[in-house]
Amino acid sequence: MVEQANLPSTPVDRSGDLAGRILPGRDLSVLIAEDELVMRRLLKQSMERLGFTVVEAIDGDDALQKFSNQRFNLIMLDVLMPKRNGFEVCQEIRHRSDVPIVMITALNRPEDIIQGLEFGADNYITKPFNFKELEARIYAVIRRSTHLSNHRSFDVAEIGDLRLFNATQEAEIAGRRVTLTPIEFALLRHLASQADRPVSKEELLQEVWGYMDTNSPNLVELAVRRLRTKIEIDSANPTRVVTVRGVGYKYCSSPVHSHQRT
Repeated sequence: MVEQANLPSTPVDRSGDLAGRILPGRDLSVLIAEDELVMRRLLKQSMERLGFTVVEAIDGDDALQKFSNQRFNLIMLDVLMPKRNGFEVCQEIRHRSDVPIVMITALNRPEDIIQGLEFGADNYITKPFNFKELEARIYAVIRRSTHLSNHRSFDVAEIGDLRLFNATQEAEIAGRRVTLTPIEFALLRHLASQADRPVSKEELLQEVWGYMDTNSPNLVELAVRRLRTKIEIDSANPTRVVTVRGVGYKYCSSPVHSHQRT
């Protein structure tokens, strides 16, 4: 790949729909790791339009090196990168930091979204993307990150045999410690805070992901699926996070397991 290609420099557009609005990236920095030059430049211009200071990385190793050398407020990782792919980089960063991570994936690869969430990503953007979609997802990620940093309302919470440790973002279920990603912890925390009450997917999108619109219910479904694999005895027959048909999900504070049923 020829990395030295010279693209015409496009001025950052701060007019139009963003006029008069507070930009989500103001005073924030983002690391964009994308090996395709044209896509990287497009993402750079889009994120600068949202007010971010942008640092670019051309592959997985470059991304980890720059992450080690500088503090970022947001990470954007292409899935298919040379040297180390986006999943490997996401996993490594997540071991060190809870910085928000957005995966960049192809539209025809839904399995990438599932795997990204598994490795600790907070959200995803599909290629090709439009600016409105990018803006909505970045607003959501930053809003969620700001909300979590400003609302450390408890140290340890107990709901039945569930204990939530806010400082370490871990859970303990019937004495068994469970390691969760930031999204999984936020999802479980919100469901447990409304224990035994149905919670809609729309409410979860707003409270966990920070979305003001509610057009991504599959994001909730994928995250619930991953959460169940960690907290349920049998994720195919959940007793803690159960589906409420036509509404959303409910956390059961007194789960009844199959061997207890009559």
